[in-house]
Amino acid sequence: MPNDISPERIAALAGDAGFSLSGDDAARIARAATPMLTRFAAGGIAMPLETEPSTFVAVQHKDAAR
Repeated sequence: MPNDISPERIAALAGDAGFSLSGDDAARIARAATPMLTRFAAGGIAMPLETEPSTFVAVQHKDAAR
């Protein structure tokens, strides 16, 4: 996973979220994120969700009706 962190990928993800990044900004973010993600990958650390993510929206809509 840490090998997937390239400035191009960061720029693409930011673009998908509606943000425009310069090449320098994307490279800086990639350099900052790589060490942390490398530690997570090396330790086999999993961050499971307690429930399936789509149920979150269902619960929100149910509670909004109150």
